[in-house]
Amino acid sequence: MHNQGPYASAMIGVVDLAELFQRIEGTLVARFNEAAVVEHHGDRGENREEVLREFLAEHLPHRFGVTKGEVMTRDGDHSHSADVIIYDADSGPLLYADKTTILPIESVYGIIEVKSRLSKAEFIDASKKIEAFKRLAPRDLSVIQTREYMTVHRPSRPFGMIFAFDLADNSLDSLLTNWEQRNREVHDVNYFENLVVALGAGLLTLEMVDLTVGNKHVLLDTDEFVDHMVTEEKRARNHEPPTDRLVRRIVERRGQETFGRFFVYLLIALERLRLGVADLGRYLDPDLPFTVRRES
Repeated sequence: MHNQGPYASAMIGVVDLAELFQRIEGTLVARFNEAAVVEHHGDRGENREEVLREFLAEHLPHRFGVTKGEVMTRDGDHSHSADVIIYDADSGPLLYADKTTILPIESVYGIIEVKSRLSKAEFIDASKKIEAFKRLAPRDLSVIQTREYMTVHRPSRPFGMIFAFDLADNSLDSLLTNWEQRNREVHDVNYFENLVVALGAGLLTLEMVDLTVGNKHVLLDTDEFVDHMVTEEKRARNHEPPTDRLVRRIVERRGQETFGRFFVYLLIALERLRLGVADLGRYLDPDLPFTVRRES
């Protein structure tokens, strides 16, 4: 049962969801502080990451697997060792090299880089790892067969998030400046971070604003962001006016409600993604035929 882990006490007798997540956030921070007494720096980092991995493994829907390790492509390229990898637990194959988990990138929804304290240097380090991971993502079509027809689809672009237990000497406003500078360096929106989280402080997100209908929503989907930018660039080339939609970076100052908002945003991002087929046969031999995914 999910509620038998270290977070069970935070859930007993609790009805209000906001209060529940505040208690969970307190438990996460307490466990992080316990891990900080570990003397060996490498072990301390691993314990820090395990706190988040353990919670997600217990509380995400079972079809989402949670691990740490490397992601590989059909061409043999490997990612760095990612702190948290969320993958397709139903049909995504897990491979191992000694103690390192290796997943084909087609099975991966995204990664989360975990930091103890999110200084500017740590933020840039995590951002570069996310950019490198996203550059591995294939855009090959996958073949899907149902009872009625056969079709192809292009898999969703994976997400990359940064999660910190503390802001250190930084601030959310300074972090937003760091994010804006880093995005200008990366330039390509394919490789931006989808979410930045600092417990006890808040989140950095992208927001899509529709000026015509007067609504807005958090922009967690890389595909939606890319499609928007492609549309705007095409209109500019054709000397057409821009659309009435714009994207802006915002700071959400959530304080002790930060983790609850992060968890909800993660669920939203996961539900919007559609993976390709992890075709191990073509990893071994590119001349083998495509694997066809059969769906009811």
